[in-house]
Amino acid sequence: MKKVLVVDDVEIVFSAFKEDLASGDFQIDTALSGISALEKAKSTAYDVIFIDLFMPGMDGVQTCKAIHEISPESKLVAFTGNVYTGLINTEIAFKLAGGEIHFLYKPFLQGEIRKITQKLLQRSN
Repeated sequence: MKKVLVVDDVEIVFSAFKEDLASGDFQIDTALSGISALEKAKSTAYDVIFIDLFMPGMDGVQTCKAIHEISPESKLVAFTGNVYTGLINTEIAFKLAGGEIHFLYKPFLQGEIRKITQKLLQRSN
């Protein structure tokens, strides 16, 4: 079973991930903050971790960097509901922190989360 962690400060987002990955062999955990995600990453080896870029407190880039240090083998993917001109700088910072950008924007398209998850998992095999 592949383990997926979804990090977002908006709980409703979790249902999109659970729905899109429901028919696969995935264990889906959730975290409402970067701090909570770090605690989970310390105790569980996740195959893929989806991180919202814009969260209060520890943002997505900071979360990515800290998780990458704890769990360098996890695939870290950014997503956001915000599209603005400064996003390119955030994308660069996220990549430098050890993550990948796959342009997942809220609201997600049906099947989009599954497609990216499977792509990442195939690359790691």
